[in-house]
Amino acid sequence: METPEVLTSESPAGALVAAALVKGSKRLERSIAMAVNSEDDAIHQVRVSCRRLRSDLKLFRKLLSGDWAKGLRAELAWLALSCGEARDLEVIAALVRDNAISEDDPDHLATILTTLTVGLERAAARSVEAVTSERTSLLVEDLEVVAAAPALKETASRAAGEVLPQLLESARSTFNEAAEQLKPWSPDDDWHEVRLLAKRVRYAADTSASVLGDEAKEIAVQAARFQELLGQHQDHCAAADALDLLAKEAAAQGDAELSFSLGRLIERHRAARKPLREEFLSLYHRP
Repeated sequence: METPEVLTSESPAGALVAAALVKGSKRLERSIAMAVNSEDDAIHQVRVSCRRLRSDLKLFRKLLSGDWAKGLRAELAWLALSCGEARDLEVIAALVRDNAISEDDPDHLATILTTLTVGLERAAARSVEAVTSERTSLLVEDLEVVAAAPALKETASRAAGEVLPQLLESARSTFNEAAEQLKPWSPDDDWHEVRLLAKRVRYAADTSASVLGDEAKEIAVQAARFQELLGQHQDHCAAADALDLLAKEAAAQGDAELSFSLGRLIERHRAARKPLREEFLSLYHRP
């Protein structure tokens, strides 16, 4: 399908699908090139590119004909997961460093950060191996072919201005249903799920903004704010979980003092969840 240079509300919805796939494919190719050239933040950009493409395929799923998107989403999920451990450890190490206080044992803190850094370096090497693999090359080739002529249902011929609001509202409704269930004491996994749904709304609104304009842009800004808060919450949860594993290893090795220091750090990151939860609930339920 040939996509017009400028999409309007009168353009067929299928043209937006094709344009989003072309844009997403090029973004992924650029991020892969960054990884090949060992550029900073490359692995994170590959992960983001995969997530945005998966989000677009999710947004447009009712317009897509056949099962071709299912295979692409699975491969994009694999690539994003391959980049996940390195990015998570990078964030966790930075968070532990930034939240250190004068009362922390400097030797223990150095040991913890060294352990996290070693894990990060090993995970980063595995990520680069996946990003530069033949499997990823085949994924990029498949995306290019699909983006040039995606198989679409007849409904994709309807005007984008008619179809997009319904698709975007579906993403928002899913997010709202999950967010409404959140309580200050809800499990970490529930908060993480709402974060993922907020990200999906943001990406959907970003993709729709070229057609829907200011309305979609406002939705994207609001979703980004939710995502930011819940992202900070998830970072502290991930840090606490990672440190808990290190504490168990220290205890198994009989290093009670290091285990104690790790316990203090764990509680600090778990305590950081409360104000973030309160801020999110206040912002979400604001009239």
